[in-house]
Amino acid sequence: MLKSLFSFITVLPFLYTLSASASTSTTTQQDFFNSASAQSGHNDTQRLNKILTHYDEWEGVRYKLGGSTRKGIDCSAYMQRIFADEFDLNLPRSSQEQMKLGAKVAKENLNTGDLVFFKTSARERHVGVYIGEGKFVHASSKVGVTVSRLDNQYWKTRYVQARRIHHTEA
Repeated sequence: MLKSLFSFITVLPFLYTLSASASTSTTTQQDFFNSASAQSGHNDTQRLNKILTHYDEWEGVRYKLGGSTRKGIDCSAYMQRIFADEFDLNLPRSSQEQMKLGAKVAKENLNTGDLVFFKTSARERHVGVYIGEGKFVHASSKVGVTVSRLDNQYWKTRYVQARRIHHTEA
């Protein structure tokens, strides 16, 4: 599934390596989200590799409101896991609090690793992480951890904003 997903994103296959065990220095982790070259292909590819490697391990885990384990996880806890496990960043527990981090980003300027937020009901918010080509990874209440498209009718009408997380704020 990971490789077919990767081909949809049209990143050159030779750039992709499953290096989940490779260590990354704290400086490099900070650079992922703080550098002026945040839009560079190299940083996007590194972020994408990390997010997709994490996704591959969690794909299909069922949604559970308030959950934070492989037995069931909700959207904000899944964002916490991705950012903690892959980028050594600690995000707040709720999507409402996560929505306050970083800087607002216009939809047309999204980069890999940006958080995308949706209003799913009068009081509920949903969060996912952008992976490029109009797609995001999230914990869906219907299918669990999955990849969806921003232009899907359901998500398109509920999109609220995106945020670019800065390491020093998380």
